[in-house]
Amino acid sequence: MQTIAGGHTGRQYERLVIHNAMVVSGRGTPAMGPVDLVIVGGYITDIVKADPVSLARQPGGSERPTGDGAIDATGMYVLPGLIDMHAHVPTAAPHCGPCSADYAYRLWLGHGVTTLRTCGFGNEATLYEHRRLLSQDTTMPVPRLTILHGWPRDERFTDDDVMRRVADYGELGADGIKLIGCEPEVLGPVCEGAEEADLPAGVAVHLSLHSEADAVMASEAGVRTIEHTYGIPEAVLPRVQSFPPHYNEMDELERFRQSGFPWLEADNYPERVDAVLDLLIANETAWNPTLAVYEANRDLMRAQTAVYNQRYATPGILKLWTPTPGVHASFHFDWKTSDEVAWKLKYQIWLRYLRQFFERGGVVTAGSDAGYLYTLYGCAMIRELELLQEAGLHPLDVIKVATTNAAATMGRFDLAGGVRKGYPADLAIVDGNPLDNFKVMYGTGVEKYTADRETRVPAGGVRWTVRDGVVFDARALLQDVERYVAGLRQ
Repeated sequence: MQTIAGGHTGRQYERLVIHNAMVVSGRGTPAMGPVDLVIVGGYITDIVKADPVSLARQPGGSERPTGDGAIDATGMYVLPGLIDMHAHVPTAAPHCGPCSADYAYRLWLGHGVTTLRTCGFGNEATLYEHRRLLSQDTTMPVPRLTILHGWPRDERFTDDDVMRRVADYGELGADGIKLIGCEPEVLGPVCEGAEEADLPAGVAVHLSLHSEADAVMASEAGVRTIEHTYGIPEAVLPRVQSFPPHYNEMDELERFRQSGFPWLEADNYPERVDAVLDLLIANETAWNPTLAVYEANRDLMRAQTAVYNQRYATPGILKLWTPTPGVHASFHFDWKTSDEVAWKLKYQIWLRYLRQFFERGGVVTAGSDAGYLYTLYGCAMIRELELLQEAGLHPLDVIKVATTNAAATMGRFDLAGGVRKGYPADLAIVDGNPLDNFKVMYGTGVEKYTADRETRVPAGGVRWTVRDGVVFDARALLQDVERYVAGLRQ
């Protein structure tokens, strides 16, 4: 893996103490603090309350824990490290430059993302190698990797062949399987094979407009997660979607135009939507909606002018996002007001049913699918948090969705405790209160004003990211990215 020259790496301490933190556990409980977090051997070994009442009750009075490493988190909030449940690592993508993966990993870590669930990109062998290298040197600026091996599309196998292939992927190191646009008869054997091979992350499926399979079929087969916006409204409709006569599934501009309508049509059948959601809940099928990646379709100019893209996107990525024939998801050639209106209406309905799914006990996770459609690694994950709040989830629940929910869903129960004694120290230390404003987590930060409202003061951003007890200076990682991007722009 090529790395950014002179780039920052992590630092390991024998005993690290994070002082004066406000902690959000990730389990849906309110923030508490100040506390001192003690980290030894990559685990949280103690959480010491440091408020005046608690200090007065402790043996030894106000004596505070010490270590060979210390972080003063006064005024900061400590969350569990974010888990991006839909990641595509650009290991060989020329649009990211020679250090593609290292560039993306730094953006993720710089935004508090400590774990990725990769969703197939034809680069699984490279990702297995990255995970091996990380096991040898934990100071590498690489998030934890849970790897879903992509299932080959447009190939036919017998059920025995499917089972054997899934087992082979497990032997290579796969944690699960990623299906996209599959036929219904593939679902059962792949899910059965994943269970027999004991793949902890199970099976994720990206259904699509042209999929013969829908969310009900996938859930009944035993799929672990439904990805994106597809599959659920298609399962609701008692007929085919109202495609216009000229529609061509292979024309991406038309496909994404029509993607604005399935939820609008499904909303005419609210009782059928309820039945589909109830089935997913009963089968414990999680929903990973990846809201941020489609947002350009409801407000293209907003996406094109995002501050973090101007600062962190490489020239190649900016070119990739410009409408280009032959490039996947670069389809905004003639994007109309009517298209944005349709997608705005879709989001209103989509988010409403997502909230209902969550409030009725459904498991929601958070993933960015960054790299396309004006979404950038790390930054898009923070935008995903904002959109989950827009759906009506309380910020405490949003953090739960993006951390402990995700960990349990992909079989990483060791990470499902969040910020808790005895659990791994995967943390995002944020300069500000994300429960009040998720924008404080963007690497570009926020501007605060003095009391007279005349002076602007820069603030915000993830200050430190801790992965497996290793401390990364998040600002330094993002400075590495800026320097790398500047070099590519020359």
